[in-house]
Amino acid sequence: MEGMTKDRAARRAGVVALLCPNVEGQWSLVFMRRTQDGSPHSGQLSFPGGAEEASDGTDLVRTALRECQEEVGVALDEAHLVGAMTPLYIPPSSFWVQPVLAVVDWLPNFVKEPTEVADILVTPLSGLPRSGETWPMKRFEERRGTFMSPGWDVGGTVLWGATAMMTAEVLRFCDEAGFPPSFAS
Repeated sequence: MEGMTKDRAARRAGVVALLCPNVEGQWSLVFMRRTQDGSPHSGQLSFPGGAEEASDGTDLVRTALRECQEEVGVALDEAHLVGAMTPLYIPPSSFWVQPVLAVVDWLPNFVKEPTEVADILVTPLSGLPRSGETWPMKRFEERRGTFMSPGWDVGGTVLWGATAMMTAEVLRFCDEAGFPPSFAS
């Protein structure tokens, strides 16, 4: 987190990588598809989260938990947290982001914030790349031009960029912890 204070122009944010069972009882990772609002991350997959507010008291874990409740309607507390993940800088939106990993043993009753969240995707871990697996390269066309990036199809949208990097870290944590037992093979 030390580097998160060096770029004073960058905003700070917190996000929650939430593991929960889906309706079939499979351990899953929760993504949200952002609305098409013209922002740098419009229509992209992300974890619930957002910008730090004064009420968060400079605590990005608090930011992540507050934003998770605001965006997808899931109230979490410190007891649900596994821990902080690797913070990262996202150049297109000039954010330093602190991801946190949380686990609940029930399928939450999601309530999406309609101006920010187009869809909530509860994605089984078995449908994501294995820890250490090479992700296929995908072509992207954006205002800045055409580029290639590793990506993975999740519910008809390519998971890539910062959220893909955070997802790979979650998958590595799960693999190292043997979680869930049926996921390791």
